[in-house]
Amino acid sequence: MADGNATPHPASTSRAGLAAPLAFVRAVVVRDWRSLQVTLIACAVAAIVTSFQYQVYTSFVRAGAVGPKFVGGAIWVSAGSIECFDFPGLIGEDYAGLIARNFPRAGVRRVAFGFTTWTSPSGRRGNVAVIGVDDAADSAGRRLSETSFIADQSDLARLDLRGGAEQQATLGRETMQLAGTTSRLPTFLGAPYVVTSFEQGRRILRMEPGSAAFLVFDDPATGNADLAAALGRSQAQFPELSLRSGAEFERSSSVYWQRKTGAGSAIILAAILASVLMMILLANGVLRFLQRYSQDLLSMLGHGAGQREVWLVAGGIAVVVATVTLAAMMVFTPLMILALKPLLPWVSFAAGDALVPAGAVLIALAVSIASAGSAVRQFGPEAVFRT
Repeated sequence: MADGNATPHPASTSRAGLAAPLAFVRAVVVRDWRSLQVTLIACAVAAIVTSFQYQVYTSFVRAGAVGPKFVGGAIWVSAGSIECFDFPGLIGEDYAGLIARNFPRAGVRRVAFGFTTWTSPSGRRGNVAVIGVDDAADSAGRRLSETSFIADQSDLARLDLRGGAEQQATLGRETMQLAGTTSRLPTFLGAPYVVTSFEQGRRILRMEPGSAAFLVFDDPATGNADLAAALGRSQAQFPELSLRSGAEFERSSSVYWQRKTGAGSAIILAAILASVLMMILLANGVLRFLQRYSQDLLSMLGHGAGQREVWLVAGGIAVVVATVTLAAMMVFTPLMILALKPLLPWVSFAAGDALVPAGAVLIALAVSIASAGSAVRQFGPEAVFRT
């Protein structure tokens, strides 16, 4: 026989304690959602700006190294003190044979890089950045001829090209034809990248015979420790050169653009300020909600609720606002990037990069709940008697 004085089960007590706050939050969301509209819109806009700016920043970092990433390679050799792919110095291509003694099983490619004039098929003039690479190939894997080049899809309008093969243009003094396009060379450089064979690139840029901007070694077939040791030996033998792994050179190019231009710092600062604004807006929205519904919350206290229930109501509203904010951020940020693609072709949306702005939303949620604590303490038993 059941005991009439048995202690209620803790789980049922917990559910009963949540019933009133959940019902209150549900009623506000369903019946009075307009009271949250301003907070929802303001927080969503701040979150979208935060996410967009962070995606711009990460895209800026990636675009700063798009040249070496396109070329690839395990080891990059450049003139000493060269930090960035886009500003090389000249070295002798005969270094390839000397350095190859430390990497006997690695293949080597020569790279030419520089800026030259461009004349489109319709006669429009401009400047382009020429990347000449040994064994350069189009998107279908076909090796480029001495009279062909490829360009990035996002730069076709600037180059006055339609995108069809065999359109002729003039690079420097060389008349060449478009062999195809790629999507791996979007740039903020101001001059579009075009890719040619190494020999043709050297002729276009009027580089000295026997010179190259970079030497790239592929597949040295050594472990990380052996590769580091071989790099150290080579660097000691040729102190006038800089020898780095492909990842190190990509990182150096990205850091160069961030440090020299300050653009990366400005972009990330804008993202941080937008996230701080989002935190303030969310905390202020929760406090405004407590003020708006103070009489209803006092009524809850008069019917036996405690500060815990009031805090749960405030936290529930904060969770609703944060959830809508996060959903709006994930939906509208890629749409915003897509809409601005003609202006910022080098900016792309990466799902992994959205984790940081999402973390900012969660921090804003925690801050808003914590800031509501002092306001909730005003809803003590004495508040019921004062009213």
